[in-house]
Amino acid sequence: MKIKLMLASLVCASSMFADMVVSPNALPQKAQEFLNTHFKGVNIGYVKQDVDSYEVNLVDGTEIDFIINGDWKEVDGKYKGIPTGFIPKEIIAKVQAVQPNAAIVEVDKKINGYKFRTNNMMEIYTDFKGNILGQKFDD
Repeated sequence: MKIKLMLASLVCASSMFADMVVSPNALPQKAQEFLNTHFKGVNIGYVKQDVDSYEVNLVDGTEIDFIINGDWKEVDGKYKGIPTGFIPKEIIAKVQAVQPNAAIVEVDKKINGYKFRTNNMMEIYTDFKGNILGQKFDD
């Protein structure tokens, strides 16, 4: 009996921390404004909410992760170019200078800067001022 009770409580506890599909209206206002500004006209496929984040999947395949307050954390175009208007222009110019013939397909906000991935499989790391910290081939 104790084993059944422990298993039942374990199942309940694990389901509390699982992703839940929620309405796009459940997104924080800041996240909704981000989507309306930078992905206007692209419909939302679904939104998953976790304990500390939201994952938004657009119908064009783009995936955007937001932290719980609505700030963007990652934008992944799934191998197609993404809009970059939410990143300072100076930083984008420096990234494009080191990979001039490549489109940015993913950007991830890190604790000390950004990680960009381009369609030629390069990863470019910058600080928040746009200084290039490094780049490598994404194998």
